[in-house]
Amino acid sequence: MARAAPPIARAGRAWAAAALLAAAGCAAPNLSRTVGRGNWELHVSHGGPLLRPPGWPPVPFGHTHIGGRYGLSDRVDLDGNLNLLPLGVGLLQVDTAVVLQIFRRPRRLAVSASARLAGIFDLDDPPAARLFTEWGLHVGRPLGRFVHPYGGLLLTNPLTVRTADLPPSFLTPFAGLEFLLPPRRGRQHGLAVHVAWTNPWVDSDAVVDYAPPMGALAVYLGYRVRFGGLDR
Repeated sequence: MARAAPPIARAGRAWAAAALLAAAGCAAPNLSRTVGRGNWELHVSHGGPLLRPPGWPPVPFGHTHIGGRYGLSDRVDLDGNLNLLPLGVGLLQVDTAVVLQIFRRPRRLAVSASARLAGIFDLDDPPAARLFTEWGLHVGRPLGRFVHPYGGLLLTNPLTVRTADLPPSFLTPFAGLEFLLPPRRGRQHGLAVHVAWTNPWVDSDAVVDYAPPMGALAVYLGYRVRFGGLDR
């Protein structure tokens, strides 16, 4: 018979699960620049929080996000994503966001803000769901034509799950480096390395061995192809 986990361990596991969800929401696309009216983008990313399996070096937990963006206007995008990993355990994780361009100079500094609603739905027990809001600030500046560093901050708030052992919100600073290929026929491909760290000041002790033991440090690899709006 398995021994019941002590309250601290149970709390650690609960926080770790929430941190996984919060970190999983931070997929790799660079949102510092909107795509422009009528233009659109497809993107996919793979990675997640760093775990340390027994006898292994730290490896990213395998979340795979697919999604896209569409330019509703010159300064407003609609963004959406699907996380494929939870489907394997009967969960559906989707999100949608509005991205607003605050400031932009072509080939120079760009600043945007995002408001996102994310949901995790139990397919085996509908309508059970966990909902989150995410507020983001995104900053980027190209270095030449084909290298785009970016970074920012996300604030995630659980709407339907609030317990004493979980923080009321998750703060995630992030940074990334996007490499663009020369455009062809009105489209451009890009590859990105993206690093995010959710609540790095909180002990993430759990039944899994996080690396490092504070917060949830996540690493993603991303790919995107943009159709139009390449001079932004």
